[in-house]
Amino acid sequence: MGDEFVLFFPNECNRDDLEERMRAVHGQMRGSYNARGFTFSMSMSAGYVVASSAGFRLDDLQIKADLALFETKSRNKGGCTAFEAEMDALYLDRQKLKSDLREALENSHLSVAYQPMFLPDGTGIECCEALARWTHRERGPVSPVVFIQLAEEMGVVSEITHFMLRQACRDCLTWPAHIAVSVNLSALDLRNSDIVAFITDTLAETGLDPSRLHLEVTESCLLEEAVKVQTILQELRARGITIAIDDFGTGYSSLSYLDALPLDIVKIDRSFVRNIREDERRFKLLRGTVNLSRELGLKIVIEGVETEDQLALINEFKCADLVQGYVFAAPMPSLSIESLCETLAKKTQTAKRRSRHIA
Repeated sequence: MGDEFVLFFPNECNRDDLEERMRAVHGQMRGSYNARGFTFSMSMSAGYVVASSAGFRLDDLQIKADLALFETKSRNKGGCTAFEAEMDALYLDRQKLKSDLREALENSHLSVAYQPMFLPDGTGIECCEALARWTHRERGPVSPVVFIQLAEEMGVVSEITHFMLRQACRDCLTWPAHIAVSVNLSALDLRNSDIVAFITDTLAETGLDPSRLHLEVTESCLLEEAVKVQTILQELRARGITIAIDDFGTGYSSLSYLDALPLDIVKIDRSFVRNIREDERRFKLLRGTVNLSRELGLKIVIEGVETEDQLALINEFKCADLVQGYVFAAPMPSLSIESLCETLAKKTQTAKRRSRHIA
């Protein structure tokens, strides 16, 4: 939940006593609550600021308390953090980065990288995921984790989505006809039914066949306005677009989404792959998820495969239809996708000639 409120503690005691009182209130509000037979666990992130009566300026204190709260959410979710002077500098830096991001969007300074999804034996590519990239003129590459979050705070994440859709459709047309492109949609995109018209128009403008466009949504997109999201996805799928659920298994209601949503693909989160050779329980969970998804007629993509050992185990038990990860390839420019496809095609032809020669 995103509800926020302010508590004011008038106090003539020393700072340590005041901070102890505030932390005690925070601790008492956390925990389990019973209501009509149901038990709810509640956690609360908090930030606070201490000021003298002489220095009491409400607007200023609200900003500082909010900075402390932001620090809690970033580093110690569910905790309680005091405002420190250096948070002001971090806040100003963040505001400057937001301004620079807005400028980058206005001047089309973002770019797109593509990470291929390979057949499990590595012989071919069926799809490439489009990933937003931003190289700041002074800071260099900015992590997507950072600038996508900024875009969400600024309410401009849909501008990034629009840019990604246009560029991904154009680039996909330069690849072999059997390769699709996959673009991520945010929760904000799916709250507005205009996204359907935008995607339809983009396909018409670029000439890309709808079957070559995949759209990825995460479970977090479904937490609010689930019926509306479902309707939008159904409209998109009815146009021949493939729908995938991304980061599957990281939310709380994953299994219900498989049945309720108009899905074609399940992208299993990298957390299922980590230590699968050593952690038998984790590997059983992976195989169970794969079997359930296949029973529902869904295609399986496993993300975050980084080692040959992980890949060997996935192949041994036939856990994936497609594999995405550094074991095969890192994200790359569009032109590199073309070169990679040519290289794979040559290897396949060479292997076939050798096979005929041996036969």
